[in-house]
Amino acid sequence: MGADRAATVSIWSAALAALAILLFIIGAILWNGLGTALSPSFVFGKPQAMREGGGIWPMVVSSVYLSVLTLALVIPLGVGAAVYMAEFARAGRLARLVRFGADSLSAVPSVVFGVFGMVVFVIYLGLGYSLLAGALTLTLLNLPTVARASEEAIRAVPQSYREAALSMGCTRWEMVKKVVLPVAQPGITTGAVLTVGRIVGESAAVIYTVGLFVRKVPWSPFAPAAPMAANIWHMYTEGALVPDWFRVASGEAAFLLLSVLALNMAARMLAAFLRRKMGYSA
Repeated sequence: MGADRAATVSIWSAALAALAILLFIIGAILWNGLGTALSPSFVFGKPQAMREGGGIWPMVVSSVYLSVLTLALVIPLGVGAAVYMAEFARAGRLARLVRFGADSLSAVPSVVFGVFGMVVFVIYLGLGYSLLAGALTLTLLNLPTVARASEEAIRAVPQSYREAALSMGCTRWEMVKKVVLPVAQPGITTGAVLTVGRIVGESAAVIYTVGLFVRKVPWSPFAPAAPMAANIWHMYTEGALVPDWFRVASGEAAFLLLSVLALNMAARMLAAFLRRKMGYSA
């Protein structure tokens, strides 16, 4: 009984300590930048390079643009790979090797993907610093995560659903398209929305492929851009030419934090809505 009590106290203490650290980090970021982040003139303003009072609107658009491009590439590839691995691939050495490779890529630091993207997409393919080069790099970075999350969502579909579809004369592909994917949609959607949070918050990979600072909103995928995370790094390290760099960096960090928290909440709410709509809970 004494050992159980000690283990319970230790686990709760560790959990509360982790929660306290998280709340401290969030509180420090919001304390320094919340007032600026909630200012419309800051969010929709134009950045300044040599004087104070600038905003972050081009950086916000850059982050959204980069997220849309990346999702357009990574979702079809990731879900397609997940469908193949979960429904069509035979269990064996090759399947285990593919899963091992995906898990290994998930552990590679994002800066390695950034250097790879700079060498291959920026220099070798001649895309230069652009949204497309960053999207291709982030696709490689997030593909293992999307594929594995989608595979788990597909495998969570009850086997009885597959058997019922096949017994009614559906082909293997019709069963996947009309039964498995719709039922797995909440899990796949949640993984996609959470991937957006990782894309928006990524800095190391985009520094080498997209850019750090822009004055105008980028419209072309071949144009350089400045996602918020990369611009925050730029302000904290090289923003000495901006008199109020700390205000800009703190406000942008708070706005990015609020955006990521909103995306996480949206992912949970969307998944719950889809499950209620389908009358299915996993």
